[in-house]
Parts: sequence; structure tokens; C-alpha cells
Amino acid sequence: MTIKAWFDTDQQLPPGEELFRSRREFTLWAYTVSHGQALFRSSGSSDGAGGLPRNTTVEVLFKPAEVMRIRDRYHGLLIRVAPADVAERVKATYPTITFGPGDRVFLLESRGETDYIISMAVGWHEDVLAPTRRSFFNDVFAGDTRWPTTPLPGADAGFGVASATDLIEALRGGEDHQRVRRERYRHVYVVMTRVQLGDEPEISGSGVFLTPEDAEEAKATLAAHVADCWIETLPIAI
Repeated sequence: MTIKAWFDTDQQLPPGEELFRSRREFTLWAYTVSHGQALFRSSGSSDGAGGLPRNTTVEVLFKPAEVMRIRDRYHGLLIRVAPADVAERVKATYPTITFGPGDRVFLLESRGETDYIISMAVGWHEDVLAPTRRSFFNDVFAGDTRWPTTPLPGADAGFGVASATDLIEALRGGEDHQRVRRERYRHVYVVMTRVQLGDEPEISGSGVFLTPEDAEEAKATLAAHVADCWIETLPIAI
């Protein structure tokens, strides 16, 4: 069973309305300047309520986040729309920003302290997060040809890129066939070839390399024997 919600209209977001409450621990998990997306995650166990298993992940997304006064970790979290007078006071502290009618002040309350995010919308999603799924808010859509490497779509600062040593350790750890969360990635270089067999071309991967230099060397070796040869840069989940 999946539990999720998305709030972005005046009818859903009246002043003072409580939107979300959880006793779980949340951390700021990802942020991207693309559409100002801020993602908070709780990777702890569910209490089993609502028919959910106990190993669920909960994610809360604010989009687009114009202003944030937050901390990196919340021990229990309540999110509500700020009352009109509170929202007015918060916005008044940012005189250089022109807020639109859809910019709302969301209060984040935890252990008697209150932070806030000024955003147009907020949503949350609880379910079992598959080991290679980066988040509930970065899905593969029609026309996509690459596995999403980041929790949020958009610009990526590269903090999730793993080292070559991490890649080797992940390969060794995969020998026991135990599934684990894949939170990082590293690019590998795949030499692709095309040969002409009758009327139909046959395209296949000919080798995977850890450096572009090695891939270029392999490509040069194969190029004289095939109709076409090129290098694809692909992410590997670690």
C-alpha cells in the first residue's frame, strides 16, 4: 500500500492547515536549483500502520522553494501552512524578494522549535523504496533512456559520484547477491559497435571501461573492423 499526497492549490492549503505529521526522523536529503526542489527523507521503519510494511521510506518534497530556514535533521516533523499573520511577518523579513500569490509559508515544527520554507507546493510519499530507485520524486518517463542517477531531476553538483575504489568494493560485495541500497553512482564507458548483417544493422556493446582513455583505445582497435564504433557514457549504481 502506498500513501502519498500533493498540495498546491488554495483549497488544499488554507492558512493554519496541518498537512503532515510524523514521529520519524527526517534529514535534508537532496536539493537542486532546478525548480528549487528540496527533498527531506526518513529511511527508518514504519510502525506498520495503514497496511504498510515496517521498512518504508518517507519523502517530503517542497517545490519550488524560494526561501528556506531549515536544519539538517528533524526528530519528528509537523508541517502546516502558516497563519496569515505569521506568513506576512516571515515574508516581510525578505524585502528584496518579490513573492507571488502562490508563494506560501510552510512551517516545519519539531521538538518545540519552528523553521519554515517559502514554496508554492509540498508533497509527501511513503512506500518501500527499491534499492536502485533514487527517490519517489525522480521517476523514469516515456522517452527516457537512462537510469536516473540523482534523487531529484535537474542540475547535479556531483556529490553522489562514487570513487573507483567504491566501485570495486561494490563489485566484490555483489558476489553474495544481497540487495542493498544504491545511493551513489559512477560513470563507466561502454564501447558500442554497429555491423551490417544483410539489410539490418546489429548494434551491440563490445566492452565496458573505467576510464575514457581505455575506452578510446578499445574503440581504435575495433573501428577498422565494424561499420561504426562509438563510446556511450553510462551510470553504474553503487
